[in-house]
Amino acid sequence: MKKLIISYIVLLTGLSIHAQDTTDTWFSFFDEESQLIGYKNQQGEVKIEPKFMGLTMAKEFNGIIAVMEEKEGKYPSYYLTKSGRKVGVDSMNVVSNGFDCENEGFIRFRDQKTYKTGMFDSDGNIAIPPVYNEISRVHNGVIWALKGAKKEYWQEYHKESGCNHYQWVGGQHLLINTKNEILIDDFKYDRELDLYSLEIQNEPTSSPYKVSFKSVYNKYYTFVDVKKEFTYWFENQLLPKLSVEKLREFSMDSITYSKEPEGLVTKSKDDFSQHNYNIIIEKLLSTQIKGADFFISMSELNPFIFKRENYRSYFNTCDEAKKQYPLMKIIINNDFDLPQDHIEFLKTDYGYRCISVTLGSAILE
Repeated sequence: MKKLIISYIVLLTGLSIHAQDTTDTWFSFFDEESQLIGYKNQQGEVKIEPKFMGLTMAKEFNGIIAVMEEKEGKYPSYYLTKSGRKVGVDSMNVVSNGFDCENEGFIRFRDQKTYKTGMFDSDGNIAIPPVYNEISRVHNGVIWALKGAKKEYWQEYHKESGCNHYQWVGGQHLLINTKNEILIDDFKYDRELDLYSLEIQNEPTSSPYKVSFKSVYNKYYTFVDVKKEFTYWFENQLLPKLSVEKLREFSMDSITYSKEPEGLVTKSKDDFSQHNYNIIIEKLLSTQIKGADFFISMSELNPFIFKRENYRSYFNTCDEAKKQYPLMKIIINNDFDLPQDHIEFLKTDYGYRCISVTLGSAILE
């Protein structure tokens, strides 16, 4: 056992998990007069006067951020560190119509000549060279990477939209660490694996909801498959002896739901449960009837519905949902052309919790 623990520690030295010092976090603010973005520290002192615009997404400045300015009719973009260092000019990695966001002290950039992707660390140094077609953000000190793939265009170019859609074909799927060391040389990451659940073992897992990959160190890197884990939890922990008290236990403190004619409403679980939990229990139990028409879907917490001030720990510094907190949906198809029923559970640090309900076949109060 002692030998196993020592081996485990040695392997983990390659997983450079960058701990952020959030005591010196700067926060973005919007200047109404100039319509530009600046940054203040926690004491309200202006650290950077408003000068950024456009695709500048970072709400918090911990180590390094991606920014855009306007200068003489041009729009230079670059990465900026806390020390004021500018790197990666016009080498932005764009995600969801905005610049990329720092995660665990690293941020992606894209070489515009080769269109390959790499990473800067929080000091603006190149931690991962731009040799990959695509890489994920750093999650739990590890990174999914695709190398040597080719683009396959699946839709003709449309002048109206200016879009040219493609997918990557072939190439090598890797798991690397922040030192650019290969951990797994055949890592088909389907984005349903929880990289924060990593366990390093001598043997592959026997768990019904985990997946193991053999590493280059001849150890097995094991991850939770989130969809399988949720299904297992739903069938073996939530549904058996389901009651109002049990559903309350597995609920967030407040529930957001659709109510006519108000639209989306948020109430405490105490208020919500008085009138609605019996209906929801009936819907959940209906999934166990033979031939039930339902499925489980994986999504993300919506920042436009679940505001950052109430769910800050579930969002990153760019107001994007963190990957370790997926939103799992039970979606039930109804007869008679009624809209679907959606019952949503958020993965939290203390397990899955009901957070949102939309019923097409019943009226919630």
